[in-house]
Amino acid sequence: MKKIFFNLILIFFTTLVFSQDNKALESQIVKQWMDYSKAFEYKDYERIASHFVYPAIFNNSTPIIVKDKKMMIKAYKSVRENVQKDYKYSLIDEWKLINVTNDFLILDAQYSRYNGDYKQILSGRGLYFYRKVNGNWLLKEVTTVIQNEL
Repeated sequence: MKKIFFNLILIFFTTLVFSQDNKALESQIVKQWMDYSKAFEYKDYERIASHFVYPAIFNNSTPIIVKDKKMMIKAYKSVRENVQKDYKYSLIDEWKLINVTNDFLILDAQYSRYNGDYKQILSGRGLYFYRKVNGNWLLKEVTTVIQNEL
């Protein structure tokens, strides 16, 4: 009986610690996504590029492999120049963190884009694939699942 009780307590605390670790990781990844989004808003292409490990993948209507930082900056300049005319900023609405392995995870994010009048102009969903490299979580792939202009 003591063994069963001990094992139940051990399972409870292990689950509690894992849950707290997962919440901390989730918070870290969401903050990184928000920094990435803010860099996009401010056209800070160097900062955007620092969020990635190379080669990286953009999996949109025409998937591309981005070989290095220079190519990433060029790609984001093109994307940013062709975004909605009155785009101002983006916010993450909902998210789900999917731990694949200790070194690989996916942020399934639903987001909205807003104009200068703070009106929503687009809702979208993206899958952001992160890989742990030298202790840092970096983007490996960005997949646009859906975008709906409003």
